[in-house]
Amino acid sequence: MPKVLSYTPSWLSRPSPGFDLFQPSPKSKSPSLVNGSKKDKHTGPCRTIAHRGTEVFVLAGNEIRWSDLVLLKDTSEELSKSRRKLNGKGKHSKSRSEGEDPVEDEGSAESAYRTLKVPVAGQIRQLIISPRGEYLVILTTHTAHVAILPDSSHLSARDSGPIRVKTFQLGPTAHVLEQAPLASALWHPLGHNGACLITLTTDATVRMWELNRENRHSFDGPALAVDLKKLANATSANEDFGASKYGTNKGFSPDSFEMEVAAACFGGLGREDEHGWAPMTLWIAMKEGDVYALCPLLPSKWQPPPSLIPSLSTAVVAKAAAIGSASAALEEERQVSEQQYKWFTEIDNQEPLLAPGDTEFDSVEVYARPSHPGPIPKLQGPFQLELDLDDDFEITDVMAIGAKLDDDELMLGEDFGSDTDGEGLSVGVICLLTNTGKVHICLDLDGVEGQWLPARNSRAWYSSGLESPSLLVFETVSLSPATESDISWPTFSPDPLSRYSLFVTHDTGVFALSVNPWIRRLEDELTADIDVGAAFRLDLFVSSAKTLVDNPIKLPREQNAPQTQPSSVSSCVALFDSDLGYFLLTVAASQPYAAILDAPSAYVEVESTPPRHHGQALIQHEPRTPYQPSHAFYAPSALPAFINIKTAPRHRRALNDEIRLSPNTLTLMTDAHRLLSAETHALGVAAADLFRRCERLQDEFRDQIRRAADVAARIDAVTGDDEEDDGGRGAHGEGVVGSARVMQRIDGVRARQAELVERHERLRRRVARIAGRPLSAEEKGWAAEVSALAAAVPLAPASSPLPPDDGDDMAEDAAEVQAQDGEDVTPPYARYEAVIALKSSLVAQAESLAAQDIEDGNGERGDGGADRAGEANGSRNGSVRVPPGFRKQKVAAVMQLLERETALVDATAERLGRLSMLGL
Repeated sequence: MPKVLSYTPSWLSRPSPGFDLFQPSPKSKSPSLVNGSKKDKHTGPCRTIAHRGTEVFVLAGNEIRWSDLVLLKDTSEELSKSRRKLNGKGKHSKSRSEGEDPVEDEGSAESAYRTLKVPVAGQIRQLIISPRGEYLVILTTHTAHVAILPDSSHLSARDSGPIRVKTFQLGPTAHVLEQAPLASALWHPLGHNGACLITLTTDATVRMWELNRENRHSFDGPALAVDLKKLANATSANEDFGASKYGTNKGFSPDSFEMEVAAACFGGLGREDEHGWAPMTLWIAMKEGDVYALCPLLPSKWQPPPSLIPSLSTAVVAKAAAIGSASAALEEERQVSEQQYKWFTEIDNQEPLLAPGDTEFDSVEVYARPSHPGPIPKLQGPFQLELDLDDDFEITDVMAIGAKLDDDELMLGEDFGSDTDGEGLSVGVICLLTNTGKVHICLDLDGVEGQWLPARNSRAWYSSGLESPSLLVFETVSLSPATESDISWPTFSPDPLSRYSLFVTHDTGVFALSVNPWIRRLEDELTADIDVGAAFRLDLFVSSAKTLVDNPIKLPREQNAPQTQPSSVSSCVALFDSDLGYFLLTVAASQPYAAILDAPSAYVEVESTPPRHHGQALIQHEPRTPYQPSHAFYAPSALPAFINIKTAPRHRRALNDEIRLSPNTLTLMTDAHRLLSAETHALGVAAADLFRRCERLQDEFRDQIRRAADVAARIDAVTGDDEEDDGGRGAHGEGVVGSARVMQRIDGVRARQAELVERHERLRRRVARIAGRPLSAEEKGWAAEVSALAAAVPLAPASSPLPPDDGDDMAEDAAEVQAQDGEDVTPPYARYEAVIALKSSLVAQAESLAAQDIEDGNGERGDGGADRAGEANGSRNGSVRVPPGFRKQKVAAVMQLLERETALVDATAERLGRLSMLGL
């Protein structure tokens, strides 16, 4: 839930131009009805604030005023700066006496808003602006007017004079005092250029107006009018469902009581991430608790979002294929599927008309409403609800949240980048609000689809074969206890940041509701493919899922507040702007109440460099509602008007004379006392409230001073300033006190920190030498080979033995690797000994052969020992009967083996020496 950052800002509080925007003019009079009575007993919604971006259209008394909230904020800041500048220069400032005139402030305050003059008779109850901001619907209890709004640049001109706007009366014979009161008016989300208006009266009559400012007749009569009571009892599409004409006598019907309309809304907003049926479904809530739906309700020309036609195509074609292949389908289901297929085929065969969009570079597709099966759909309902019927309640408002669009089903598994965020629920959510302050959150699990009545010549007509639709009541949220007033009419308001969040305006304040906490969990359960344990998981989910509720704006209960209207609290509006933030605004008794909420991080622009606080502590405080002076302090006294009304003209002169005791004087004094006692009582209550607030403010100041003293005492205890001077030594026998003691402790902590850092660095270097970084696969293989060589060579250095376990493991790993590679697993030292033995055997064989030759007498060439030795050598080289090639080959092989083994032994010894140096 969004957190409240601050309450009503200063530029909406008294005295400021923003506060004056909501105050009725003292010259304005309360409108009277035709019969002369000023009492309006009709109860209904009160929506006296409409906005177009940051522009607001508010109702002050019975005047419609325009202003821009950003302009009000800037104007108030400029006035505050000018006042501070004047106050700083003093009363006798030269600049004040010569140049500046406080009248300029009044002029700038008056130019902060404009008054729109409209020819409306009767008290205005609702202001509803069109989606594109071109039209403003003005509703009284029985009449409706449509005003064509000027451009923002024209309204923001520096001119405080009133503006007379072009206004048309909607339905001069349909919405009049003699007809049923108006219950609701809403703009169709798929209307061409946003100019399709739907009005509903309490007698269950729906009228569709396709407005065109260039065609005055479009304001005189509706393009489509349907009487829901006739449609509920109809069995054929050829019957007359039209609304009753003006002056027609109406008979009694039980439906007149059970089908009294309370509110209505569309199932979607025409967004791309909504299901195709949602924006063309009209949900209608009756006061007695029944809920109905009309689908599809379309104007003659409508413009769908880009994803609506593909969504309908997928839903209609898939349903037709499923029912066509199912043999157990009911006849009514087949007929509904055929009607939907015929209806969509006519849309698919159309060539849409390209119309200009919001900008000159955009274009939108405009379709015509299909003529078959017909423009009037079947009335679906009443939906079965499991509500607590023991409570005496009435439905006051309804809000529908459309099911999200299934991108996977729409694109049939294709790789398509969707613009939607994928968040949402695949079923619709219907919220019902009662006058007792309860919100019933219902789920439309089956979904509402287009249905029509059968033609007269059809072989089958709708019977009770189809199950009656139902809504699952997921949760009931109690906002506030029921008020004693019979004119309470709570209303819904959408959230501009999340469609699964909403605001409820009640007589006690504004409540914020959010169903986002359990939306994702419920969607996961509904889309899960595993059915085992689904009932247990759903029961656990339903018991733990709770809707978040908060009360950002609390309205004070003042007994002296004027109650000139059936409901003095206007439905709130929420907007999000970079200048205003997340802003919530409502009006109660001509007094604005606002709250600035904390926007989610997804909607807040992140700064490139974070702000620096320059060492300042972060000050956190709980926001408080500012004090608003009571209306009794500023309300004019009714005594002068009372004297003028109650005193005859011939007796007014006697009022200036001495008081004479007479029955007329007694009656006048009694009536005047009754009037003054009510006014003085209201002043006394307001003064008592102000006195209590002042006392509470003093108590809070004392508490803050006490807390500050406690913090100061703790600081003194830390610094040592609380210790008495004892011969230059502290109470604990220390040589220093005060700030020097703190600095001494800080120096000690810093020295200890430096010592710890040095120890940590030494340990880090030692661990790096011992362990180092983790060994790679190549290094592990090389270590295994070295271990195998160390185990095979007995002359390894004794000062650097390897761990026995690790050496054995590495030797085994090396042997396994050599065996897998097909190499000889004979130890290197054994091969070295084999080469030495082979060398010795060969040398012995050569010597034996030489000795045999000498004995045979082949050495007779010389006399001396040297000659004999030379002859022996010569005979050895030339007389042995060994082929020269074979001899050279054997000698070369022997020398190669010797060199190989010698190099291997030297390399092994060198590696073992390096390992011993590293300490491994």
